[in-house]
Amino acid sequence: MKNRRLAYYITPHGFGHAVRSIEVIRHLLVRAPTVDIVIVSTLPEFLVNQSLGDSVSFRRKQLDIGLVQRDSIQFDLSATLDRLQFLHDHREALVADEIHFLKTQEVQAVVCDIPFLPFEAASQASIPAIGMGNFTWDWIYQAYASADSRWAPLVDWIRKSYHTCPLLLQLPMHGDCSACPTIQDVPLVARRAKREREETLKILGLRLDQKVYLISFGWFDLGETAQKRLEEITDAMFLFKHPLSFHFRNGICLDEYPLSYEDVVAAVDGVVTKPGYGIVSDCLAHGTSVIYTDRGFFPEYDILVREMAKHLTTVYISSEDLYAGKWQAAIGELERQPRVAPALPCNGAEVCAETILRYLDQVTIGSTRY
Repeated sequence: MKNRRLAYYITPHGFGHAVRSIEVIRHLLVRAPTVDIVIVSTLPEFLVNQSLGDSVSFRRKQLDIGLVQRDSIQFDLSATLDRLQFLHDHREALVADEIHFLKTQEVQAVVCDIPFLPFEAASQASIPAIGMGNFTWDWIYQAYASADSRWAPLVDWIRKSYHTCPLLLQLPMHGDCSACPTIQDVPLVARRAKREREETLKILGLRLDQKVYLISFGWFDLGETAQKRLEEITDAMFLFKHPLSFHFRNGICLDEYPLSYEDVVAAVDGVVTKPGYGIVSDCLAHGTSVIYTDRGFFPEYDILVREMAKHLTTVYISSEDLYAGKWQAAIGELERQPRVAPALPCNGAEVCAETILRYLDQVTIGSTRY
């Protein structure tokens, strides 16, 4: 009997979609190690390799745009619109290519977080599909249509694509996902630390009473003056990981240490970041305080900020102060506040994996009903 085969499509927008999807895939492979999984995305492959190694295959294919980013904070709406229009203009060829891929590779089910075109391809190929996410791209882009009518037909097209999604596993902190006709709420997908704080700090060569902050961005640059300002915060250490690269005395690059990202999130006094689903989930899972900045007009932002404020200790820092390295005031304000310990169910990865496998089992025996 052939192994069951799953195509898992992940948007390349930021790292949060990848982080949570990789966590679901990890649980899929624990429960069903013989399932063949191919990830389809234009994500940086190191994100997949460092977590999953060669346990999955990777196919580089762009089927959605997300937002074109200048860095982790700034995005380019004009370039996003141009690339999305290009995708629309070539939609028939893209869908036909995916149908060919799904059939020739004998894919039995599709999961998307949360590209829309694979739902069309799966529907036309009579292959069942599941979505997972806390928003759909039509909801994001609709927010820009009021100021620029060129978005409107693209939003309609994307919404119609989501209509072909048989089931969406809707994560907490979600926007309007009503473009998907059937929705099942699931708990938070979050990674959990395996090391105690004391062990993590010992590995890093840091004292238990040392103030430690994690700089968490995908792409973010600090100029020489900003880095010198951080050096002036002499009672704190700042951790960062590839692709970030800094050169200040009280900075530690994590790349050479045998620590998972979640181990570090659980051990630090605070995370300096923009509100993104992946890092917010990690902080919620461990009660880690957050110094957050703005990220331009992105509809998900207000939802994440609201949920952080409910469950975590948070301090806002303007993007101007962030880029300038003027962090001392925000750090001082954070340290004056008590640390909150949220109590949220964080077993979404397990729930999603079980749902996907149950669905795949039903497909194998000829039934696609839930």
